[in-house]
Amino acid sequence: MIPALTGPTASGKSALAMALSQECGWDIVSCDSRQVYRGMDIGTAKPDQSEQSLVRHWLIDLIEPSETYSLYRYFSDAEGVIDQLHTKGKRCIVCGGTGLYMRTLIDGVGGQEESDPEIRDMLTQRAVLEGTEKMHDELKKVDPVSASKIHSNDAQRIIRALAVYCQTGKPLSLLQKIKERPGRYKYSVVKLTIDRDRLYEQINKRVDAMISMGLYDEFRMLVKKGYTADSPGLQCVGYREFFPYEQAAISFHDAVELIKRNTRRFAKRQVTWFAHQQDGIEVDISRGMDAVLPVIRNFYKESSFD
Repeated sequence: MIPALTGPTASGKSALAMALSQECGWDIVSCDSRQVYRGMDIGTAKPDQSEQSLVRHWLIDLIEPSETYSLYRYFSDAEGVIDQLHTKGKRCIVCGGTGLYMRTLIDGVGGQEESDPEIRDMLTQRAVLEGTEKMHDELKKVDPVSASKIHSNDAQRIIRALAVYCQTGKPLSLLQKIKERPGRYKYSVVKLTIDRDRLYEQINKRVDAMISMGLYDEFRMLVKKGYTADSPGLQCVGYREFFPYEQAAISFHDAVELIKRNTRRFAKRQVTWFAHQQDGIEVDISRGMDAVLPVIRNFYKESSFD
């Protein structure tokens, strides 16, 4: 059994994974759909160089913000890393908040018809701004079979089909025909829970800290490299909110508040996902790391993940 740790953004997953990994000599396999992008460090709360020097992190900094990273590629990459570590006699913990990635590792791939809530949210905002007909035209290019079955005014189904394509790199119409590919490993999953008011407070503080660390400068650097609002990476929360500011449509303060609001909304969807879509034991991180660390450590030990 492989230990896995998940929960909403800003709940304290990374700190717990670092503590466990240093104590047990594990590597960390990221389960985060945003940390795969190079140059997006502050806004994705990517482990810094000092943390990476203490514990080896896998599946971060894989692609450029202009590229897409499919669900299938994550599944293949993650199992490849775990294979490599097992060959060397190394252990790892899978840690991250992308629920669909985690469930795919556990259940396997094929026939998947779901997508990351953050991607759906981004597409929903685009539909409001650009109109469903334009989104339908986009769907025609990537999944003409699905587009032919969906009316150009059916925003919900258009967004769902586009979201599946963005997440998996494959048309929904094709996924419905793909044979299931089961995962080769079993996982012991801990799901962090936290009081919602406290979580929202931590999110707000973390966004403020990111701004102080230079999040906007990081965004500007990415734009100077040629990445745009259409680049998959810059459609993530924490980056896309700066484009209206660049266009003088909102103030800098409003952009920061949008990041906080959108992050809170994303965390709320994560909480719902983990409660209803993800198996595992729940551990209330509100009690503090010192209190929950022994509980999580004992759970993994009793799960016999050797």
